[in-house]
Amino acid sequence: MDANEKGGQAANKTLGKDTEKFNTQYKKVYQSFRERPKTMLQVSIETGILRANICRYVAKMRSREHVQVIRMGLCPYTHFEAGFYSTDESLFKKSDVSQLKLFSDAI
Repeated sequence: MDANEKGGQAANKTLGKDTEKFNTQYKKVYQSFRERPKTMLQVSIETGILRANICRYVAKMRSREHVQVIRMGLCPYTHFEAGFYSTDESLFKKSDVSQLKLFSDAI
């Protein structure tokens, strides 16, 4: 085996570890938001996952429509206004497609 092959295998092993870590963290974040609506900072403090990673996971969940901002309120840690997210679909706000269609027909 030459040096290039060894380097490629090392990169694949590292990539596999990163993917595994991503999936584990993603699941923890998903479950944490499922317990009750929380801010990203609350989830970060509860899980020990960096808030930057949580922001990335929430963006991915939003694109898949797996998370929603349930309400806006004061974060219990920062005392600034923040979104409280949930992955519990029973709490999701239903969008009114008929109202959106009114605007698209007018154009």
